[in-house]
Amino acid sequence: MRFILILICLLNFSAFSQMELEWSFFHPIKKEWIELGTKGSVQEALIASGELPDPFYGTNEEKFGWIEEHEWIFKSIFFLESDISEEFAELVFPSIDTYARIYLNDSLVLITDNALIPHSVQVKENLRVGMNELEIIFTPPVMYHKDKKKVIGYELPAPNDVHDNAIAPYTRKPQYQFGWDWALRMNTIGLNKVVELLRYDKARLIGKLMNVIELSEEKAVLDFTFTFNQDINDSITCLSSIFGAEPLKLVNGVVTRRIVVDSPKLWWPRGQGEQDLYKDELQIITEGGDYWIFPMTFGIKTSELIQETDEWGTSYYFKINGRRIFAKGADYIPQEIFPAQVTDSAVEAMVETMAESNFNMVRVWGGGYYPDEVFFNKCDELGIMVWEDLMFACAMYPGDSVFLENVSREFEYQVPRIAAHPSVVLFNGNNEVEVAWGNWGFQVKYGLYGQSARDIEQAYDDIFKKIAPNIINKYTSIPYVHTSPLSNWGKMDLYNHGSQHYWGVWHGKDPLEDFGKKIGRFNAEYGFQSFPEYQTLSSFSEPADWDLKSAVMKHHQKSYVGNDMILKHARRLYGEPENFEEFVYFSQLTQAMAVSMAVAGHRLDAPRCGGTLYWQLNDCWPAPTWSSIDYFGNWKALQYQMKKDFQDVSIVAKYNSLTEREFFLVSDAPDTLVYDVVCTIHDLKGEVLGTRDFSTTLKGESSFQLDVSDILSEPLEDLNVLIVFKFKDNNGEHSYRQFENIGKKYKKAKCTDVTLEITQIDEEKRTAVIEINADKFMRNVWISSNVSGVKFKTNFEHFLPGNHYIEIQFEEIPKKEDFKLMWL
Repeated sequence: MRFILILICLLNFSAFSQMELEWSFFHPIKKEWIELGTKGSVQEALIASGELPDPFYGTNEEKFGWIEEHEWIFKSIFFLESDISEEFAELVFPSIDTYARIYLNDSLVLITDNALIPHSVQVKENLRVGMNELEIIFTPPVMYHKDKKKVIGYELPAPNDVHDNAIAPYTRKPQYQFGWDWALRMNTIGLNKVVELLRYDKARLIGKLMNVIELSEEKAVLDFTFTFNQDINDSITCLSSIFGAEPLKLVNGVVTRRIVVDSPKLWWPRGQGEQDLYKDELQIITEGGDYWIFPMTFGIKTSELIQETDEWGTSYYFKINGRRIFAKGADYIPQEIFPAQVTDSAVEAMVETMAESNFNMVRVWGGGYYPDEVFFNKCDELGIMVWEDLMFACAMYPGDSVFLENVSREFEYQVPRIAAHPSVVLFNGNNEVEVAWGNWGFQVKYGLYGQSARDIEQAYDDIFKKIAPNIINKYTSIPYVHTSPLSNWGKMDLYNHGSQHYWGVWHGKDPLEDFGKKIGRFNAEYGFQSFPEYQTLSSFSEPADWDLKSAVMKHHQKSYVGNDMILKHARRLYGEPENFEEFVYFSQLTQAMAVSMAVAGHRLDAPRCGGTLYWQLNDCWPAPTWSSIDYFGNWKALQYQMKKDFQDVSIVAKYNSLTEREFFLVSDAPDTLVYDVVCTIHDLKGEVLGTRDFSTTLKGESSFQLDVSDILSEPLEDLNVLIVFKFKDNNGEHSYRQFENIGKKYKKAKCTDVTLEITQIDEEKRTAVIEINADKFMRNVWISSNVSGVKFKTNFEHFLPGNHYIEIQFEEIPKKEDFKLMWL
């Protein structure tokens, strides 16, 4: 060890420099050059220049289609003061979107065809002293694939691609940009990340992977693999600040070191234990004197997906470190329609919201892009298990050798990068590809029979049952499943097998309460739409547009059944909305009730049910969608509800019908604990009508019914009461849940019965309290703000007569005029 440290001190540091390139592009119609900056798309630059309007506003999306009808030339001019003295000069394109021919000083140096992986090329021989010109010629996908159908003789189904030339499946770029039932079409062309010219003397480290080979309480056996961008073959010493030094062989640029860790500290999902992470500094030293120093953070855990025949059918649940874990969370989509605009801080904030909302899992949906390191690092830190889809969704994909080689390169890059994180517990091949082929009528609609059908099925097997599992198994022991869902919704027996995407309410005719009754073994998708709050609506529309039949609202509603489906179920729950604003309010309440019904049913169905992931967490533009958080980060009623329903120990309501409920204390905490619960029933004036104490012991996935049906002499369903439960959760924190029961009409509080004040303003901490004084009962009180940056600790609560205090965080000092109240 001492000798190695002395040797490092004697070695010379090698040169390394990087240059970020600036870009302009040629307008094919105006015949002029336009500045772009270091990254971005044609669309973003034309918006910034004022040539094109905000695509989110009104029906402006329709003004962007012409961009896909032209090739676009990008150019970067940079200068070198002298010849390249370093051994390597490399152009690195972290995300180039998508089909491009790249020329350096008039020499073709690179052709790209995949926006989901980085590209790089050595260019030392192409550089020159003085001015250098780098040119990229982009061909839009609809132009690149204009003759694809003629080549293969049939059309591949792509139901979400809204262009006349629907070629999304052929193109390895985010599929949602071709159009989706929650997104506009915005097929970006350009650079999603900064392009760099790197100059250096020795190979670059391009991959770090840790795989758990064996795990017990006594020891963990780990393989660390490091990959360089040159095929180096040499004897090396690998020095770790934790594990010491070991001589190894670097073969073709790859070296693996096996480590045994005694009494390992384990990484656990949130709520199940600590997220222990080892922080190491590694040094690799060759006999020739080259060396590398780099940090390495890793966590030790195992994940298993248990799919076994049991008393109900076929199971689908996760074991982490040998312990069964009930999964709670949502499906995560890209945070922007323009990937270049996604910031690290926004990604971190989204993961922090997951943890704050008591998630322990998130599913990265397969129609977007693979998240950056910042996403996985934050999930590692906060204990959010990641179900990672490969980027395929809702279409049939080609199986020719060029496409298969392309996706192989994609998997070879993304799988080891993602698998290096302890938070990742599953790779899933695709979203709804198999179920679409079997149930969506593609064969009839597209005339796919005989050889064409066999080709499509063979392509599926090649991609998802051969290439993907082979590459995943090559790098990691993280489990893989070829698709989600494994079982379609509909016939009752289908809910007994594997993963489930339940859309019987939204796309079928099931009543709302079936969310809590038709339960899959693992519920990876289900949901109900709502409209965003008024501040978000104002960002893309005028009050004159606030009508479900207006052109703007129709344009932003991308679901074929959307507004009618929301209105149908909202009327059933809350009656006819008096105006559009009340409809928006009803939509959020309906969404929250629908998904809460499902979550309660899923949690109470454990251990038969292995998890619950609702559709969807977030948005990529402002619109009515299934999200629980709108595009600007505002929480809908659903997000507040999920924070309560997902508590490790919570009280949930099981709906037997819309008017008949049962209450349960439910737990997925790992410890066995005694819980004392106090139930108090109030009339709407605040008077206590009755109380009951409950005491029970719960362990793991278990529940206990809190029977309140006979606390009062009259049936609860006939009364207007507020039912309040108070208890201590598994962390010893005081918790409460409240449930209103409205059995008959009552006089709604008027504006004159309510006052609102802003108190306890702390300008340094940016916190304040909203104080609401109610003379009468207020049901489902929605506090909304007409200024951005306000975050409420809770919302959509029931208020008995008296004073109520809601903590907020703010960016600008709030005034009471900034807030609006709505209630039932």
